[in-house]
Amino acid sequence: MHHLRLLIPTFFILLISFAGAQAPGEANSFPPSKDFAVETVAMDLSNPMEMAIAGDLVFIAELHGKIKVVDLTTGITRVAAHLEVDYRKPGPKWSWDVESGVMGIAVDPNFKTNKWVYVCYTQPGGESLKHDHLVSRFRYEDGLLNKATEQIILKIPSLRDKDRIHEAGSLAFGPKGNLYISSGDNQDHTQYLYSARTSTNSAVLNGKILRVRPGKNGGYTIPPGNLFPPDTPNTRPEIYVMGLRNPFRISVDQKTSHLYWGENGPADYYCGNLKNVDEKLLPLGYDEFNQAQKAGFYGWPFFIGPNESYPTYAFDTKTVTGAFDPKKPINDLKENTGVSALPSAQKPMIWYSHPPSKTFPSLGQGGASAIGGPVYYYDESRTSDAGGLPKSFDHHWFIADYARGWVKMVELDKNEKMVTIKPFPTDHRFQTPTNVKFNQNGQLFVLQYGKGGWDPNNGGSLLRISHRIDGGLAGNQVVAMRPLRGLPSGHPGTALMRQNNCAACHQTEDTLIGPSFQTIIERYGDLTTRKDYLKEQILKGSKGVWGEIHQMPPHPYLKDDQIEQMVDAIFAFKLAKHSANNRPVALVTPASPNYPGTGSAELVDGIMGDESDLKTDWLGFEGEDLIATIDLGKTMAIHELGLSSCQVTASGVFLPATIEFLGSGDGKAFQSIAIIKHDIPINEATKNITLSTKIKPVKARYIRVHAKSLGTIPDWHPAKGRKAWLFVDELLVNPVN
Repeated sequence: MHHLRLLIPTFFILLISFAGAQAPGEANSFPPSKDFAVETVAMDLSNPMEMAIAGDLVFIAELHGKIKVVDLTTGITRVAAHLEVDYRKPGPKWSWDVESGVMGIAVDPNFKTNKWVYVCYTQPGGESLKHDHLVSRFRYEDGLLNKATEQIILKIPSLRDKDRIHEAGSLAFGPKGNLYISSGDNQDHTQYLYSARTSTNSAVLNGKILRVRPGKNGGYTIPPGNLFPPDTPNTRPEIYVMGLRNPFRISVDQKTSHLYWGENGPADYYCGNLKNVDEKLLPLGYDEFNQAQKAGFYGWPFFIGPNESYPTYAFDTKTVTGAFDPKKPINDLKENTGVSALPSAQKPMIWYSHPPSKTFPSLGQGGASAIGGPVYYYDESRTSDAGGLPKSFDHHWFIADYARGWVKMVELDKNEKMVTIKPFPTDHRFQTPTNVKFNQNGQLFVLQYGKGGWDPNNGGSLLRISHRIDGGLAGNQVVAMRPLRGLPSGHPGTALMRQNNCAACHQTEDTLIGPSFQTIIERYGDLTTRKDYLKEQILKGSKGVWGEIHQMPPHPYLKDDQIEQMVDAIFAFKLAKHSANNRPVALVTPASPNYPGTGSAELVDGIMGDESDLKTDWLGFEGEDLIATIDLGKTMAIHELGLSSCQVTASGVFLPATIEFLGSGDGKAFQSIAIIKHDIPINEATKNITLSTKIKPVKARYIRVHAKSLGTIPDWHPAKGRKAWLFVDELLVNPVN
């Protein structure tokens, strides 16, 4: 996925809303943005690469070895398997495994009956420079991938010495039961024409898209119509498409069997480490979106974009000798072990590079990383409340760009040719999309990688986009259940628990599959051996300790210090107790859709926000006051009131100027009972701070809180004149110290 000219965007908290540009009239046939609900159905994914959807289950392949399953009926994400893999690790030895790991996933077309899940992953290779990418299948049983059922379908031999990248590994089934497998060129990208050893080498599987039919007991057969018939000398019959650099994500049209993919290109005017090569002889480093209606050769590394040729080169004399012929390409490099005469080079459907494209101007400019998605077909039999995309999207190919953060559609005509490129009609700013899929209801799913790089805590997520006409409310983003709320956000143990989806079984106060964190603390808090006991439970698993609660599986892949950090994070959990805990709260003005927390309930859940993570456990108001009314359920004596907020001046977040508390017995007539003012300078950043006051006891059932926003960012600030942000996470009534 990552290549020389990919500008990996690192996203941090920007408290300004961005809307994607759209050319006038470009998508007039589509419903307005407000009719699409954008839901985050899974959070805190770790380097998510590819997904596969089977009914209400979404299987997600994470680079570092985990297979996770999102249950759309419950919103719960679980770890279904942990595969031992080679992946990028720190240190000079492990600079080899740049893109290795779990790279692709697909479910069998007959998943309902056979439960097969296919995974492309890197077999551990120890100190060897050679390793294999395995395409294997596992049965999904009792919520887990049963590793004992593994059947190896195919092995792709690869090298992992210095600077070899581009592993691809995407999996997709066609409508006839054939399995397509993408494989990157796996070469040192500092060398000119390096991929002639793989991409244009008919005797190896790298730099290709393969097509095979899985066997009944593993292995495979060759379907008719691949590029080289079986037994053709110096060729591999598995090859369907060759001449590829990094076909990162592939898709197969389920009606036509046409193959689609995004191709990641090199730097502009690239010539590796050669010197004295005229830049005018070198093409731009195009990314491509490709369609193959039949087997073929797609050019790399001899051609790129609209079949623009790289110069031929005599390495012995270090001189340019001419150019490749796209009609009769010849691979005469000495490293080639396959046939020399190649099929004619096919052109991509779309190509674009760093500067704005004159041919495809709507694709923008800057870093690029093409992600190929599926072709959408409207189904008349779907019910109107299924949330599927409407008929105007029919026969559109969905594409995305990881670096530029967009999802677009390519309208196809009756001959499957491109008519035009259209933006998806939403104001949502996609963050590093790596995969796009549709479920059986026609809802759009977008897998987002999170921050660039290989940090396991990169904050990946899964979005679901549905078409809903509900009075304009659909455009508000709905956030999935926040995992591990209340644990210290910056704690390494919390990060490990997110990676291992502990929230699938444990929640803050409520019993899910396992006991709540609060219950664990209450049970073991005074036990002198609590740390050792819980560490053993996590490592070896347990059953029956909590009565009828389901057993906890073992976690043998975790190291001792990692388990200890997780236990430490659990015992750092703390709830704020007060009389308004979990009472109904009504807001006059809703929070910003960019920072909605879990809704108004966020204000009384006892979980205190962290100013270093404004995305979690806060409600954000842009230029608006907070006016909230709490129903305590009964009349009681009020003796202390407070509000938790923060001031992050760099992000334009300021404490409320004043806070007024009003009380009422009937919820209609309110009287002021306390006002809090503070003298904290507006240019002083603070931690999470509780502004509170003790008062002479007053009886009331309803408490209204009016926190006044600063309104406008002051002149000394770089964002002067814009609306100031107010962030609140807890309203405190009679707090218990």
